[in-house]
Amino acid sequence: MRRLLSILAIALATAGAAQAQTGQAMLVLDGSGSMWGRIDDRPKITIAREAVRAMLETWPQEQEIGLMAYGHRAEGDCADIETLVSPAPLDAAGLASAMERVSPRGKTPVGGAVERAAAELSGAEQASVIVVTDGLETCGADLCALGDRLAGGEIDLTAHVIGFDVDDSEGQLACLATATGGQYLAASDAATLTAALGQVSAPEPAPSEPVFVDEFEREALGEGWSVDHPDPSGFILDGGALVTMTVQPGYMGKRPDQANIFRWTEATLPEGDWDLAADFSARMGEVQSLGGRRAIVQLGRYEDVDNNISTYVFRQGNSNDDLWLRLRAVSGGTETRAEVEIAGDTRGYDLARILRDFEEKGARLTLEKRGRDYVGRLSMNGWAMQEGGPEEIETDPVQILRSSGDPAIFAGTLGSEQTVAEFSRIEIREVE
Repeated sequence: MRRLLSILAIALATAGAAQAQTGQAMLVLDGSGSMWGRIDDRPKITIAREAVRAMLETWPQEQEIGLMAYGHRAEGDCADIETLVSPAPLDAAGLASAMERVSPRGKTPVGGAVERAAAELSGAEQASVIVVTDGLETCGADLCALGDRLAGGEIDLTAHVIGFDVDDSEGQLACLATATGGQYLAASDAATLTAALGQVSAPEPAPSEPVFVDEFEREALGEGWSVDHPDPSGFILDGGALVTMTVQPGYMGKRPDQANIFRWTEATLPEGDWDLAADFSARMGEVQSLGGRRAIVQLGRYEDVDNNISTYVFRQGNSNDDLWLRLRAVSGGTETRAEVEIAGDTRGYDLARILRDFEEKGARLTLEKRGRDYVGRLSMNGWAMQEGGPEEIETDPVQILRSSGDPAIFAGTLGSEQTVAEFSRIEIREVE
């Protein structure tokens, strides 16, 4: 994925995904020789100690925490991994004192340290490992394989990895985090390292009941909905679903006269943070030798073509016949995008099976707002794009100062072929 924003924006946008910080945690601090490198004329080890102390000021009291370091006692020794403080109720002064004993000099055995941390956390019902490293693995560990093993282990363990002055967002460090359901965050200086540590230590927002829900259990949309440029031949309520099919090529936000944009007018989006989500299934065509149907299923907030934000699954229909998850924001006519390719017929995906799963099993689209940052998310219902792949995919965040308009859904095409979608549920949750 393209990283379009600073780590501060990423931290805010992904606050709901941390999934950690109940039970026990182990902070793993890089003590390799490169931590004597300088940023803004200050040693990285000094910056790291200060950032950790700032994190501990807001550490959840119910969460036990320990401290481990590697590479701080010997040069060239991949076994140089030491538990400085075993997981216990927070003792900020004790942890700060232990960090002062970390004098960088050795190698970077990230995998070995995480394995040892996992072993020490094996008695916890939920556990997390937070790694701060300024370099890549130098002792031969396969971090992707390690992440897979930890994900399949007996304990609920999440590994978060912060790359400090090293960006490995498409490499092994990120792979370790992603495989365990954690986050990989890149930090380049004191401020972004402090923000990243604050992100992974933040308690997960408490689950809340939806403030608005519609499951379409009736025969007509009713007064709670309006339809832009309605063409009644293109939609119907049937069997607890809003069934809609393409009547005019385009998408929500492309043209002012776009037919059958469904606005949820009775629902009000909260002033603060929120999740807008819709469950759907869709018939998006068959695999074809020269590219498939240019189908689109869309969820967003819509005022007009110059002011809207939406996330959508988009079948591009080119010779690669690829699928994308896209987040598109338009504010005052200025467009910003973030997108990630989620499947492609020429890239080892079974696209025919994926299209069947969209039609038969369905998925959920979510537009998430955190502060001024918005993220698009696709969650599959017990299936994945590839065997062993994630069942949830999200875009990088897009930042806009404000959004306006009604919650809205749409399904269509950018070509002549029809797309048929069934929306079975739409909901809004307020996030504290």
